[in-house]
Amino acid sequence: PAGGVIKTKSTILIIVVPIFLIALFAVNTLWNAGQFKRISPVSLYRCTPVTGFPGPEDIVIDRTDGTALISFTDRRAAMAGTAHYAGIIAYSLATPGAKPVRAKTDFKGAFTPHGIHRYQAPDGTKLLFAVNMGMDSHFFESTGSSTVEIFAYRDGRLYHRETVAGPELSSPNDILAVGPRQFYVSIDHGATSVLGKKLENYLQLPISYILYYDGKGFRKAAGGIAYANGIAISPDGATLYVGATVGRKVHVYARDARTGELTARESVPLGTGVDNLDVDADGSIWAGCHAKLLSFVAHSKNAAKRSPSEVMRIRPLEKGGFDVARVYLNDGGELSGSSAAAAWKNRLLMGAVYDERFLDCVLLPGESPIEAGR
Repeated sequence: PAGGVIKTKSTILIIVVPIFLIALFAVNTLWNAGQFKRISPVSLYRCTPVTGFPGPEDIVIDRTDGTALISFTDRRAAMAGTAHYAGIIAYSLATPGAKPVRAKTDFKGAFTPHGIHRYQAPDGTKLLFAVNMGMDSHFFESTGSSTVEIFAYRDGRLYHRETVAGPELSSPNDILAVGPRQFYVSIDHGATSVLGKKLENYLQLPISYILYYDGKGFRKAAGGIAYANGIAISPDGATLYVGATVGRKVHVYARDARTGELTARESVPLGTGVDNLDVDADGSIWAGCHAKLLSFVAHSKNAAKRSPSEVMRIRPLEKGGFDVARVYLNDGGELSGSSAAAAWKNRLLMGAVYDERFLDCVLLPGESPIEAGR
C-alpha cells in the first residue's frame, strides 16, 4: 500500500508539474506581451486621420522644410499573395491643408518599402535609404529577396541610385543611413526558418542583431537583442538607439563615427513593444509602440481586431539617464498597430503597420513638447 501511495504521488507530480510550468510560461508570456495592461486613453495631441495609403509603416521628416516621407505597403494584400499598393508618400507639414502624394520613381521592379531613413550627402544631395521587402509577403514567410535601395530625392521624385543586396539581409526591418553608401540595418530575427522565428518571438530569445554596411560589405555591429526594430541616432552622431520590440526597451550604444563600431552603454526599459524610432532636433527619441503585442498579432490577421497604439518620448538628460514619458495611448480605435512617431515643431505624425491611415497630430494648447507627458 505504501508503495502504491508513493507511486500515485509520483504520477500526480509528473502530471501537475508540467501543467504548472506551462501555465507559468503562459502567464509570463501574456504579462511580457502587455496583455494585462489597462488601456486608459492618453493624448497630449489633437489628431486627424489621413487616409488613402494602407500600411504607412515608417516616417522620416526633413526638418529643413517640414516634408515627411512615409513608407507604405498594403500588407494584407501582400500577405494574401495579390497585387498590392506600395511606395513612398511625400507629405508637407509646412503647407496648410497639404495632401499626401505618392512620390514618383524610376525604380524598376518590386518595391515594397519598410524601414526608411533620409540622409543629406556632403554635396547637399538629399538621399532616401529604404529596406525593400521585394516579393516577401510577411516576415515569417520571408523569401530572402529583401534589399536596401538608395535614392536621391528632389522635386517630389525618387531617383534610384543603387541596390545593396546580400545573404546577410535575411530579415531586415529598419535602416539608419550614416553616409552616402554607409548604413546600419536591424535584422529582427536571428532564426531563419518560419518555426524558428515563431519560437524566437514566443520564447523571447534575444538573438536578433544590427548590421553595419561600410560601403563595401556587412559586419555585425551589435547583438543580444529581443526583436531588433527601429534604429535612430543622436544629432551629434555619437549615440545610436535600437528599439527592442519583444525586449520592450531601447538599447543605447556609443558609436565610433570613424569605424562604425558600436559599444553597448545602457538600456531604457519602456514596458511596451518598441517599433520605429525617430530623433528630433533637441535629441529626444520618439517611439511608436505596440502596447499589447499579442493584440497586434491578432490585428495582423484580422483588421476588425484592434491593436492599442502608444507613443513614448525619451529625452536624454544632461547629467546622464533619460526622462521617459507617455504622450499617447489609445485602444486602437483611432489608430491600430502604431509603428512610428515623428515630431516636428508642435506636430506629431503616427504611422501604422496595417491601418489604412496615419495620424497628423497637433499639440494641445498649454502642452509643451519638452514637458510632454510629465
